[in-house]
Amino acid sequence: MPDLGAIAIFGVPLWALVGFMFAAYAIVANDVIQTLGTFLASNSKRSWMVLWAFASTIIVGVMVYGYFAYSGDIAYGRLNRIPYPETGIHWWHVLPPLALLILTRFGIPVSTTFLVLTIFTLTGGAATAGVLGEMLLKSLSGYAVAFVTGGIIFVVIARAFEKWVSRTQVDDDHSPWWTVPGVAALICLLVYLLVAGPYLPDLDNINWIGSGLTVAIAVLIAIATARINTWFVLQWLSTGFLWSQWLMQDLANIFIYLPRETTIMPDGSVQVTFSIGLLVFSTLLMVGLHAIIFAARGGEIQKIVLRKTNTVDVRSATVVDFLYGMILMYFKELNDIPMSTTYVFLGLLAGREIAITFMARLQSRAAAARDVVSDIGRAAIGLGVSVTLALMLPFLATGQFPDIMRALFG
Repeated sequence: MPDLGAIAIFGVPLWALVGFMFAAYAIVANDVIQTLGTFLASNSKRSWMVLWAFASTIIVGVMVYGYFAYSGDIAYGRLNRIPYPETGIHWWHVLPPLALLILTRFGIPVSTTFLVLTIFTLTGGAATAGVLGEMLLKSLSGYAVAFVTGGIIFVVIARAFEKWVSRTQVDDDHSPWWTVPGVAALICLLVYLLVAGPYLPDLDNINWIGSGLTVAIAVLIAIATARINTWFVLQWLSTGFLWSQWLMQDLANIFIYLPRETTIMPDGSVQVTFSIGLLVFSTLLMVGLHAIIFAARGGEIQKIVLRKTNTVDVRSATVVDFLYGMILMYFKELNDIPMSTTYVFLGLLAGREIAITFMARLQSRAAAARDVVSDIGRAAIGLGVSVTLALMLPFLATGQFPDIMRALFG
């Protein structure tokens, strides 16, 4: 019987390629509720091909930007502490994303970061010592920050905003011209955040030509979209911003399977590099797989978004997406440790749902509590499955349990 691990396609080992393909589909399919869920729900009347083209354009932009801005690292530094396995990718590395496909089919949102990366952190030896513990701490911190942020923001706006959303509807009427400067300013702000991050500009080193072009393009876009209701324009902008931040954070969960070169620089920093061929191949594959997800309108797991208060309304979806995107950006800039974006999303929705319940009283407190507990329970199931797979699969293959204490505490 041939050794499947020795077979390579386009220079990529077979198990690595299979793992990448499973992960590329399963991770986005499971996480679609937290990135594109509100976008799909609030744009249900629009062709899925238009929505897919929009999301795919951002995928290409993020991949190309990451490759050149991060010196060939399309995982945006998230794999600095998780090197490619010395013995390569084995069959047991492929089973976690396969399990994710099954969980997604039953509508169970799980932390794709823990489900996929746990097995790599547990079997990575000294190179990944303590990484799993740091991932867990960062993810729990993300839940707490998102919960508090969502609670505070919606305590302030829920009574007026959410009741207004519940009682009114948005149509595709033209926007008033006075909204054009605001839309243009928001576009400029989002471009700045994507390029420079959440930092104040250095006035002595501003690229005035680039800034001028950005402003001019933003004004043109604002004028061109004035025929569409401003809320739809804002929602597409918020989705684009959130989608880019999620990709920068979670691409590591997908590219963990692909061969890469890890170099220790003279200053002690780590440089991860992927080949240009893998950039092209992976980009085309992800765009193709996203067509399936968009054609299915998110699939079974999309129902989680649909049962939240007002999330199918473009106005509430816009606020949620902007908040979520900003929180992900904060944690992305904090350090290069991977984290569970699912925990952040569930924390934001939990804080929002409780705030709306107490302030706007659009549903009973018992119903809100059941909803929050249900989401936490599903996340706990996913974490349990992650750790179980990461411990049992290497044991079945090698007869040895991974050292979970070293992975947690170093």
